[in-house]
Amino acid sequence: MVVMNGEPHTEHPTDPQGAQYAGGPGPGGSAFPRPEKVDPITGLDLVAWFFAQTQKDHSFYPLHKSTITFFNVMNFKTINQRFSYQGGNAYLCKFRDELKRLFEGETVLRAGADHLVVISLNLSPEEIAMRVAMLNKVMGNYEGGLRNQIKAGIYIADGTPQKPIIMMDRASLACREVHGIFNKDYCVYDDALKNKHEQKQYVLDHFDEAFEKGYFHVYYQPVVRALTGKVCGYEALARWIDPVKGIIPPFIFIDVLEKVHLIHKLDAYIIEQACKDLRDDIDSGYAYEPISVNLSRLDFELSDVNKVVNDAVAKYDIPKEYLVLEVTESAIASDLTSLGDHIKEFRDEGYQVWIDDFGSGYSSFNNLQTYDFDFLKIDMNFLRNFDKTPKSKVIIASIVDMAKKLGIHTLAEGVETKEQYEFLKSIGCELIQGYYFSKPIPLEDYQNKRAELCSFETNESPEERTYFDCIGEVNFLDNAPLRKHHLEVTSDIPLAILERTERNYTGLYTNKAFMTVINSFGANTIEDVVRILRRENTQETMDKIFEHLLWAEKSNEIVEYSMPLNENKINCKARFVGHMGNKFAYMFVVRNITLRDKETTPSKNRLQF
Repeated sequence: MVVMNGEPHTEHPTDPQGAQYAGGPGPGGSAFPRPEKVDPITGLDLVAWFFAQTQKDHSFYPLHKSTITFFNVMNFKTINQRFSYQGGNAYLCKFRDELKRLFEGETVLRAGADHLVVISLNLSPEEIAMRVAMLNKVMGNYEGGLRNQIKAGIYIADGTPQKPIIMMDRASLACREVHGIFNKDYCVYDDALKNKHEQKQYVLDHFDEAFEKGYFHVYYQPVVRALTGKVCGYEALARWIDPVKGIIPPFIFIDVLEKVHLIHKLDAYIIEQACKDLRDDIDSGYAYEPISVNLSRLDFELSDVNKVVNDAVAKYDIPKEYLVLEVTESAIASDLTSLGDHIKEFRDEGYQVWIDDFGSGYSSFNNLQTYDFDFLKIDMNFLRNFDKTPKSKVIIASIVDMAKKLGIHTLAEGVETKEQYEFLKSIGCELIQGYYFSKPIPLEDYQNKRAELCSFETNESPEERTYFDCIGEVNFLDNAPLRKHHLEVTSDIPLAILERTERNYTGLYTNKAFMTVINSFGANTIEDVVRILRRENTQETMDKIFEHLLWAEKSNEIVEYSMPLNENKINCKARFVGHMGNKFAYMFVVRNITLRDKETTPSKNRLQF
């Protein structure tokens, strides 16, 4: 029996026997004992009582023709903590009132904890979805500045008699499908969700058997060097091929194994198998490449992952640089305090450590500040709307530029088209992975085509890898690619922002390169430049400069002009930026042409022809 509004809160609102609902039938029971009728907090009838009535009197409510909508308040503990239990009770009562208003004429019930239920006879899923959206609009901005979401799961009865608790479980299951998905408020229970749930249960029931009988297989997806198109590595991926279910999708069994804390067993198996397969490649005399394996948060929490990796490498005598460790975003985003020590230990021992799925989590950029990585794998989601969302190109290019400046190599996964590949190559992303080159394939396919797939015609040699890794450090997006970077934020383009009021000019911003240029002809500020201009030029010249700026303002195009200044010839490019009242802002790029022409004295590093 629930004592307080949402406490104690359980992960699942029902168990298979319905014990979460007071008075639910036991494993062999066919009728509900006498549960309480009314919830003392909301005044709503309780689900347990309502179900008991439908079991006792089949004319009480045509449940077999109804639609059950199960509601769950996200982060309800936060509401209790911020507003006390009394405040949480008030929230539930407001929640109740909104449901009664939006679902007028339907049955609203309390299911315990932070769960309310609507049982309706007259509403379609589309109509319910519309009301769920309206509910979140009202409840999403709760008083006190708390932003909150309410999720809903919808189960539509098929007209046949069913146990009420099963119907409720299905609505609850649909609700859990959208837990943690910010932009989705509801889910409808359907055959696809039913199959997914059954597969997850199958995974739980047959995981040990799959290990014992070798149903897990390692598939390998090639990683390709963008500049050459040659294979330069592989990612090891787990596949479950079951004699009964066929191929069980990874998103099914990985999700289940993570939730039941068994994923570290699978990851340890993949690590060992990758080392074994790599040893076979080395011994075969064919080309072999580094293999990357994934390490999740639970690998670090539930096992001595450093020992697992080192034991497998030692067992098969694998060079450490040929086993690459991909640390997932979820592992890095966790509160695991020792993760930095693990990463440092791996890198100190000679392993490469990559950050996987970069950009998929809110803490991605903080991770680059906290940990040291050799490679950054750009999350494939950035490429999914590549053709329709121009912002994707800007974001990807910015990530590559940033990584290069931090001394980190880059790889993009999920590449499916030539356009994506050509763009990534043009911005200097070094490695490419995706269906454009190959889907993950079993080891047997490589062994059957070794002459084609495992020769140095199609694969990098160790010497090529070292060579192209050096080339990969060049930042194609930098305005000064020849300069070596030492975590400095600089620009070699002499840039300034100038503000004009009538014919008076003041400087709002100048960078270091701009100051170097104006220092070369005796000026220290933009105001100094203006004074020198007025001193050395006629009013006609000053009028022409003014006309250039007016034209830039009206045309919104770049203007370029040259002028003499203190025995120097200066080239200027300007673009209008914006205005406020009688203030007008322009962006300037200025170069001293005379100084450049005078640089005839050769430096010790300059060849003269």
